[in-house]
Amino acid sequence: MVDDEPDIVDIVKEHFEATYEVHTALGGRRAIKLVRTERPDLVLLDLRMPDLSGVDVLKTLHSMDPKLVVIIITANEDTDVAAEAIAQGAFSYVPKPFDFASLDHLVAIALGTSG
Repeated sequence: MVDDEPDIVDIVKEHFEATYEVHTALGGRRAIKLVRTERPDLVLLDLRMPDLSGVDVLKTLHSMDPKLVVIIITANEDTDVAAEAIAQGAFSYVPKPFDFASLDHLVAIALGTSG
């Protein structure tokens, strides 16, 4: 989970850690370092962050591992940028505020598990 808002990171981590091993990063630069060391199966990535945009992080992550599954989490007004992220190889996007039932389902599909 990558976001610049600690509360969002904590809520998402708490939700998913019963089912998945969850690593978190506050910001894009930290996310890139974390992906290098942890090699996750999936990244939930915020688009708007002060240090690096989510699209820039996505491009870097896909240059490191083109098969890495990235789901963009974005504010509702960012749909054009989310579409750009999809064009850059993101699996899908989820608008904020999101509901966990939809996010659970999308993560399960992205990981190829039943959900």
